[in-house]
Amino acid sequence: MAYILAILGGLLSIGTLGFEAGVFGALIGYLLGSVLLQGRQLEKLSTEVQQLRSQQQQPRHPDRQTAQQTAPPSGVSVAREMDTEPPEIDFDLELPDETIVRKASPKPQTKRGPIRPKERHQQPDILEKLTAAIKGYFTGGNLIVRVGVIVLFFGVAFLLKYAAEHSQIPIEFRLAGVAIGGMVMLALGWRLRSRRELYGLALQGGAVGVLYLTVFSALRLYSVIPAEIAFGLLVLFVVFSGLLALLQNASSLAILATAGGFLAPVLTSTGEGSHVALFSYYLLLNAGVLAMAWFKAWRLLNLVGFFFTFVIASLWGYQYYRPEFFATTEPFLIAFFLMYLAIAVLFALRQAPNLKGVVDGTLVFGVPLVSAALQAALVKDMPFGLAFSALAMGAIYLLLALWLFKRGGSALRMLSESFLAAGVVFATLAIPFALEGRLTSAFWALEGAAMVWIGIRQSRRIPRLFGLLLQLLAGLLYLEGGYWADWGMPILNSHFLGATLIAFAGLFTAFYLDRHADKRAAYEALVPPLLFVWGILWWLGGAIQELDRFSHGRDEGAWLLLLFALTAAVAEWLRVRLNWPRLVQVALGLLPALALVALGIWLDKGHPMTGYFVTFAWIVALTVQYGLLYRSDRQEMTARPFWHAGSFWLLTFLLTTEAAWRLDKAVAGSHLWEMIPWGAVPVVMALGLLTLGQRLAWPVQRHILSYNIHALLPVALYLLGWSMLANAVSPGNPWPLDYLPVINPLDMTILFSLLLLVKWWQRVGDWLLERGLAARDFFAVLGVALFLWFNGMVARSVHHWAGVPFDPDLLFQSQVFQAAIAVLWATLGLGCMLAGTRTQRRVLWLVGAGLMGLVVLKLFLVDLSNTGTVARIVSFMGVGVLLLVVGYFSPAPPRQIAEVEPVQKEEV
Repeated sequence: MAYILAILGGLLSIGTLGFEAGVFGALIGYLLGSVLLQGRQLEKLSTEVQQLRSQQQQPRHPDRQTAQQTAPPSGVSVAREMDTEPPEIDFDLELPDETIVRKASPKPQTKRGPIRPKERHQQPDILEKLTAAIKGYFTGGNLIVRVGVIVLFFGVAFLLKYAAEHSQIPIEFRLAGVAIGGMVMLALGWRLRSRRELYGLALQGGAVGVLYLTVFSALRLYSVIPAEIAFGLLVLFVVFSGLLALLQNASSLAILATAGGFLAPVLTSTGEGSHVALFSYYLLLNAGVLAMAWFKAWRLLNLVGFFFTFVIASLWGYQYYRPEFFATTEPFLIAFFLMYLAIAVLFALRQAPNLKGVVDGTLVFGVPLVSAALQAALVKDMPFGLAFSALAMGAIYLLLALWLFKRGGSALRMLSESFLAAGVVFATLAIPFALEGRLTSAFWALEGAAMVWIGIRQSRRIPRLFGLLLQLLAGLLYLEGGYWADWGMPILNSHFLGATLIAFAGLFTAFYLDRHADKRAAYEALVPPLLFVWGILWWLGGAIQELDRFSHGRDEGAWLLLLFALTAAVAEWLRVRLNWPRLVQVALGLLPALALVALGIWLDKGHPMTGYFVTFAWIVALTVQYGLLYRSDRQEMTARPFWHAGSFWLLTFLLTTEAAWRLDKAVAGSHLWEMIPWGAVPVVMALGLLTLGQRLAWPVQRHILSYNIHALLPVALYLLGWSMLANAVSPGNPWPLDYLPVINPLDMTILFSLLLLVKWWQRVGDWLLERGLAARDFFAVLGVALFLWFNGMVARSVHHWAGVPFDPDLLFQSQVFQAAIAVLWATLGLGCMLAGTRTQRRVLWLVGAGLMGLVVLKLFLVDLSNTGTVARIVSFMGVGVLLLVVGYFSPAPPRQIAEVEPVQKEEV
């Protein structure tokens, strides 16, 4: 109903009096609709109270009493609902008036069925509200009065326009006639206030609107009265309407009076007035709003005063403010701030008993936000102006929160916590404001977190959505607002602290939504993880940028290690203190973060421990990592095996790269020494884990499977691949030592790598057998690797002793190399055949026989072409002798050979 009249009033005013009066006409229409709606509610409640009194005066009968208990009147249900089940607080709707609640308080002792959750929380959309309002306006209540108000409003506007165009009567008399008609309506409405309350309020509201329109027309349209007289008349109407509102407990009249009072200087302004006079007048108006708030909890009235005061003040400041006006504007801003701070407190105190302590989120969080923005504009050119302002506002909010905690009790706990949060925010912002310019975006992020907090406390979705959008907007504005410029002191500067505060707001919001998961909507389930990642990224991004800026390119890796370690340690401490399981993700993220730092330092510097400070940082980071591993034993974690294995791999990588760099620096001139640690260090680490490490109660014995399988399986595959690659590509030059087969760094490392694989099979063979890897297949792979190693060793011997370049083509063309591998293959074949006969393994004998066959083929296909050479003679004679040996000891494949499994494996 109120919205319908607002639209009609605005359109009518634009069509008849011009666009300038459209806003004023819409406001009057809205307030008239509010008057009618409130009068209808009062009339309905009055009827219900009379019914209750008549029921109490009648003699009670058991049947009648039972019937009353089973089917109570609708008014009783409404009253009982208001007393026992406080409704959700809507930021856009006015709360029930205290007087109305008192009128509906008498109720019989009846039982009420439970309210379904859908009925309590489900709200119609805007279209349904508008449809219901139109239908209710034209079908319910006193339809004649409502239509009469609309017709009267149209009639007055048409009369003023027609009189200006056609009438010969002087305009002064015409306006005076309209004003007299408005005063008659006002007097008639006052006379009918007791008999026909709804009708009387409608007449009074319409009369005030007519008087406002008349003065406005006399000033702006016809210029028949000076601005001073028009201003005085409007002030008179404001005072008179406010008195009428208080006397009749009609908030709509008070709102109409207040809005007209704020618009009076705007409507009568000539552009030449004093801002001191303007703000003094607004100070008196706000004093009236504060006085009404002392007696009544009229939320819409408070919002109207707040809106007009700060919007008009902001517009004036944008157009006319100069630094020399500071002394004459700062006191007014402080006064307005304190007034509406007091109004927010009074609103919580003046609620009905079942709603006492409810917070008006718009005032509680809007007043500091707007006041801080205006204060920043006033003191932007003053040294430390923002710092002292933030410190003063923080002290006010903290002291007020402390007083409310002591005096307000549980009823004002929500308001106390809100003021406490605001006080902490301003006290925190005082530090960066004292050091550098601005943190407006960070302040908005904290305000957004506060809105989410109040939205959860009051079970409202709109404040929560607004708070999330405000945090997103704060982040975007922070990035756009000179992120790369105006750096100051390390850490204590607005850029780093701004990013930290945005991160804190996101993490607090994620924590509070997780803590109150039962109060959030279904679509909000994705908000906590997203905000958690948002907060962590803002924290790490701001900190990394700060380290990059102020480390000056020295020991950046060390600072990153300490940053990640500190973040993970604090997250684990908070996880225990706050009981927030989501923080375990930060601890899990420490390992990949350390791995990235290690990789980055290695690629940039060549080794991870580039100095004492970096070495110290690695010790701290690894200590924190293993401390987190130890604490993780108390939790159920599916990632624990890979977490332990990854820590072992990281430690192995650090020792490997460091040893490779130091050996390369110590023995310059040969790339072999740089290659050796890439195989030797993993061999030593794995061998230590399989021997001495098995005696450690923690972490190896407690997580034996994680280390023997998850940690060593990738290491085993890596060592096998590294051995074959190094065997194929490295000439094995041990300079400054002489080359000896087997007894050289490369061959010794490959040999120990293969022996380690055998040791590892003895430890985990049963586990591998259970997963389908047969022992024959495993040792077949080792046999192939051993065969390739022997061939590589022969190639390196020929390279170093015979002077053949270590090149595949040149080696293949070498007669010495061909003779050497012929003897090698025959020797290996002989060994396999003899071993197969001794151990009764037919497969092993067949492998040896196959090698011997390859040697014979090679003799006739390759070596035979080397006519008259010593290599051919050695090849044929050596292979012939070996064949004779084989024929003597194992002339034919042994019969009835039983396949025997390898010796018993140790337990995993």
